[in-house]
Amino acid sequence: LLLLAAVPNASAFSSAVPVLSTASGYGCDFALAAAEPSASTDTGTPSATDEAQSTRRVSILLCPAQFCVPSDYDVLFDSLLKAEARLNNDVEIGTCRVADLPRTEWIKVAKQLPTKAFLEAKLPVKKTLGWYFDAMENALSDIFAEEGPDANICIIGHSIGGWVARAYLGGLSGSSTSIGRLAQSRVSSFITLGTPHSSPEAALVDQTRGLLRAVEESSTCSAQSLAERGIETTCVGSSGLGGNFITTNVEELVAASSYLPLLGKIGKDVKGDGIVPMDLAFLDDTHARRVEVESCSITGGAVRHAHVIPTPWNLFDGYAGSIILPEEFIWYGSESIIDDWAQHIR
Repeated sequence: LLLLAAVPNASAFSSAVPVLSTASGYGCDFALAAAEPSASTDTGTPSATDEAQSTRRVSILLCPAQFCVPSDYDVLFDSLLKAEARLNNDVEIGTCRVADLPRTEWIKVAKQLPTKAFLEAKLPVKKTLGWYFDAMENALSDIFAEEGPDANICIIGHSIGGWVARAYLGGLSGSSTSIGRLAQSRVSSFITLGTPHSSPEAALVDQTRGLLRAVEESSTCSAQSLAERGIETTCVGSSGLGGNFITTNVEELVAASSYLPLLGKIGKDVKGDGIVPMDLAFLDDTHARRVEVESCSITGGAVRHAHVIPTPWNLFDGYAGSIILPEEFIWYGSESIIDDWAQHIR
């Protein structure tokens, strides 16, 4: 979640925040095989041809969070395929790609640390995040190469990846490439998982140094603007974990150290996924769907920000997997939760 390691709470984040990053080189051309209809003489039973015509094929671009790697998302795609099979909502998952961002890419942010724009919290979006936007377009290029120019695209953004993707959809990347223009017309749905969508004035520090605020204040990045272009937006947030500094519970301590600087307050009424408080996880309800989750219906476990702990210190192998948390640590991509938002892939 934290964009810059130089800001307060970076140590807490890097040691406990699961954030994710993946690669356009990650070849996961997932496709759900259409079930063969049983033989029937009933003229009301759809034929195989009818079923094929009613199925909408949608490819996935995943925009990762910070410091994670392609293999960290294998489990998400596996769960997504199983969810689509269960949901049976006439959506077939096509080519899946993740923006190719090994953890070493995040070092590029350091170029902005000594600048006046950084100190004044006015970092320019295009200049600061150009490398992320390039990775997105490389992944989109792969999708169109596999699916053709008429591909339907769903962008899924996890944590920071949600608002970076929102900036891209709003045109803040300044892209003039043919892939960029095509993508702007083919994205049909946009889903964010545990993404902070605003940087309130009450925040103790602007941890993105003006980037998120620039996205938030851009009318082209608003949920209304996306809706007017035919892009269905769904924001997913958790209220499973509270924050507390006076406790021996490590998760509550980590949550408090994240909620307080992001929101500017802490208390019993402040809940979130352990990293991002609920207050920041949603866009305008009028134009964006709001999906609130709290706990697993099977185990009762709280829904957390992610299922891994990234290893930003491992710069020798930028694609080495992050530390995987135990399976009982439920997150947005767990099979018991994923149906709540996967049904909105269009």
